[in-house]
Amino acid sequence: MEGYPGTERHSCPFCDGDNERGDRFCIHCGKPLSQKRRTQLAKPLILAGLAFIGFGLAAFFLIHSPESRKVGRVNGESISGEEFSKRIARAKKFYEYRYGQDIFQGEAGRGNLNRVRSETLDEMINERILLQEAKAAGYTDAPEEEIEKELEAIKNGLSNADLTSIFGGRIEDFKEELRTGWVISRFVEKVVLKDNPVNGSQLFSQWLTQVKAKSTVETYVKLEPVSTGAASYCSSGGGGCGGCGRAQALDPKVEQEARAKGLEYYEKKTHKKGASARVTDFGCHIQVDILEDGKVALSLTYRQGEVQEI
Repeated sequence: MEGYPGTERHSCPFCDGDNERGDRFCIHCGKPLSQKRRTQLAKPLILAGLAFIGFGLAAFFLIHSPESRKVGRVNGESISGEEFSKRIARAKKFYEYRYGQDIFQGEAGRGNLNRVRSETLDEMINERILLQEAKAAGYTDAPEEEIEKELEAIKNGLSNADLTSIFGGRIEDFKEELRTGWVISRFVEKVVLKDNPVNGSQLFSQWLTQVKAKSTVETYVKLEPVSTGAASYCSSGGGGCGGCGRAQALDPKVEQEARAKGLEYYEKKTHKKGASARVTDFGCHIQVDILEDGKVALSLTYRQGEVQEI
């Protein structure tokens, strides 16, 4: 049906009949024409609503993504969820490589994982405090040649690929942790202990307790309580895992003695010679791995001049 010239027209949403703009009811079927207009108005409102919802979802995932979520703050300095997750993944990979894929399976495995999470967070908090104190005292950088020496000593003949398969992560990430460890160890040696290693562990523990008590520490991640017994993955490691799974700087004299004791034990036990030894300080214990043809033939813990099989 054609309208008069200059007259706006629209069709009925029910019978598709032609009507003039402004008619409230269809002249063909008599049904109201306002529903069409409501539908036309509703469409942009729905689209706007969907856009708002989409924006809200995007904002939610951005805010709550692992990369942006914080697990804690130490004196105003954040510990990111991404960094925490990387540390956990590193520790899990190491333990699975060393003790088997079932180390985190079942009820005992859940307990082991909870212990790893709890101790890793505590380790990261202590690390933040130590770095803050070290920087305040002027200890900020580690000589690159020293880091390369430490890396080669830890590798002890292993390739970069072998090292990353054991510990996970990238070599650069591993070197960055060595830099952190070097700065902290020098600060502790020169400032906290003042070049006096007598009763060093006790002095350091007392100092850290005092500094930690003065620090503002906030944690945002919920962790289950950890049992007081030794973890099943480190029952022979010497009384709890303060930093297990993460290699730390080791005194060259201690490293040399641990290597000699480990090789001596292995030669007496197997009557074999020609093996090499890799010494690593994991925080909870110093570990001596005896290597034959690049593979671990025996693992020992070293403590106070004595070695013991793991």
